[in-house]
Amino acid sequence: MFSSTNVSKEFVVNNRRSTKLKIIPYIGCKAGFSYIFDEILPAEFDNHLYDIFGGGGSFAFYACARYGAKRVTYNDNNPVVVNLIQHLQCEPHKLWSLYNEHYKQSSEQHFYDVRTQNLESGVDGAANFLYLAKNAFSGKIRFNRKNRFNSSVRKHSRCPKLDLGDLLQLSETIQELTIVNKDYTEFSAVTNALVYLDPPYFNNSNRHYNSVIDLQEFNRFLRTIETNNKIVLSEQNEPAVFGLPDSYSVCLVILKRSLQYVTQSQSREMIAFNF
Repeated sequence: MFSSTNVSKEFVVNNRRSTKLKIIPYIGCKAGFSYIFDEILPAEFDNHLYDIFGGGGSFAFYACARYGAKRVTYNDNNPVVVNLIQHLQCEPHKLWSLYNEHYKQSSEQHFYDVRTQNLESGVDGAANFLYLAKNAFSGKIRFNRKNRFNSSVRKHSRCPKLDLGDLLQLSETIQELTIVNKDYTEFSAVTNALVYLDPPYFNNSNRHYNSVIDLQEFNRFLRTIETNNKIVLSEQNEPAVFGLPDSYSVCLVILKRSLQYVTQSQSREMIAFNF
């Protein structure tokens, strides 16, 4: 899939790498990539960092822990996910308490009842989504084109407990994080920053994203911002798909784990960066 002449280094990610900088499973989750980021990102960086396709928040959480949350912006276009991150930040005790109520009532019927309820607003919506995310089949967080959560329940398994101490620690880590819900193109004027791009995988037909972005539009956006910013791009496709100039280094990441949207024993991604 990736030409060896294009790859400067290989990394391996598997299920044994654990981190507390994670709140939910998510499509293409990068929670296990921290040791890769440790190596490829600048040891010190005084400007702002943007996680533009923030998803479950794993990169933004990592950046907060490493560089300080005041210099990090998390963005996602899905208001359901953004609402969860916001209430993790501002109401962790209430979020934990409401999740515990779901934990006590958890059943297949309860899961499908919650799936019909509000997920987009308030701490109630955040707790509802958190419960669904942690009990979805195979950890698959899936939305249809109307942004309705439509993953099925994980059968014959107990609802996971939510550790209050871990939740409070993560909340403390992101206290000064900027959290926004915008289209990625609204960041085209960003300069002198580190911009992390982990867009919905192109050429993916599994319909686990609430929206699919246009490749040509994304490449135009990338050309606009790469001149005046440090760029880190995570993707499954060949570097040539994105027209990356020679200024980029490309690393191959071998994933020995489930990728959330499809169960595989081993698959591959790239991480490309221009610094």
